[in-house]
Amino acid sequence: MKKQICAVAAAFLLLFALLVPVSAEEGKTYVFDEGNFVGDAFSGLNRQASELSDAYGVQVTVLIANGTDGMRAVDYAGQIYRDEFGADDGLMLIYDVGENVWDTYLSGETEDTLTEDDVDALWNAFAAPEYYDASVEAYLNAVQTILAQYYDASSSEPVSAGVIPSERLKPRLVDEADLLTDSEETALLAKLDEISERQQFDVAVVTVNSLGGKTPEAFADDYYDYNGYGYGENADGALLLISMEDRDWHISTCGYGITAITDAGRGYMQEQFKPALSDGDYSGAFTTFAELCDEFVTQAKTGEPYDVGNLPKGTVSPIMIVIDLVLGLVIGYAIASVRKSKLKSVRNKVEALDYTVPGSMMLTDSRDIFLNKTVTTRTIHHESSSSGGGSSTHTSSSGRTHTSSSGRTHGGGGGKF
Repeated sequence: MKKQICAVAAAFLLLFALLVPVSAEEGKTYVFDEGNFVGDAFSGLNRQASELSDAYGVQVTVLIANGTDGMRAVDYAGQIYRDEFGADDGLMLIYDVGENVWDTYLSGETEDTLTEDDVDALWNAFAAPEYYDASVEAYLNAVQTILAQYYDASSSEPVSAGVIPSERLKPRLVDEADLLTDSEETALLAKLDEISERQQFDVAVVTVNSLGGKTPEAFADDYYDYNGYGYGENADGALLLISMEDRDWHISTCGYGITAITDAGRGYMQEQFKPALSDGDYSGAFTTFAELCDEFVTQAKTGEPYDVGNLPKGTVSPIMIVIDLVLGLVIGYAIASVRKSKLKSVRNKVEALDYTVPGSMMLTDSRDIFLNKTVTTRTIHHESSSSGGGSSTHTSSSGRTHTSSSGRTHGGGGGKF
């Protein structure tokens, strides 16, 4: 009996010894939170960073510091990174809460791979949300977006820049500002997916709380480029961005979207969905945008794109036509009655002579004499307008098409709501 107990105990000890290294590895820290700023979200965020690191073979870390012991932020981050990961390829974003400064430490080949624009994009992602847990999550998502341009998932081998793995594509509806109910999100996403797949033209809606210091145009273009939107080699599509920070809206078009949604067409779209935006009917506004994109793409494929002089004609309800006619008759009768009541001296006459004063005029002779004829002519010139409604090119002074940070050409525009 004692021998059996000893054997079982030995087996448990052996199993424990085998599991200890695994548990230690799983407990590795990637999110360094010196002030417990992320709270209960720590374990989930740390797991996300761990999985991201494993997928790309790059150590993905972040440090929220309460001070840097008098060191530069980047040196402080580098010291912590090397203590944990040595010289492994990786990166660490550091934010010093007390000094309100940030920097990024890059290690190994990552230093030669990531660009300054990539580093700025990581900070912009981190700085956009209001709370630290959301900031870390946004940063990790941005890291995934950027690493996907250079590395294959589950491999440390670099790939051609701009290649975005299909598993990293974001949905066509991203409601970070939480403007829609769950049922509204489900219905709108289904509509966006159906239109996009049928037209082979991405139609997307993105809402955020903040632009992270970017302009609406730059944010919308970058979100489109770095999150895999667009069909075909020209990345055809259109994205509507809503930022609640300053109540900005912006439409970013790319590829065939620049052709289908002209500047005049975008102005028409704005007139249709902006009132609903201003009234807080976000579901209605986004649905209108999606349906208009569908209509505009169909029009561009089957005829001339909607543009100046060729915009959709509004429909009028038959009931409204009847109401307008009745109101017109009533108003016209009222005006005529008022004018008639003021003409008190006017009476109907039967004969033309009734309108003459006796003895006031006598004709002794009457003749018709043709004296002269003068004809004056002039030429009317029909000059074609030099300004059109179509989307402009890079050479246009209006700058309505432009190159985003990824190197793509975008069109579009926006405003406030």
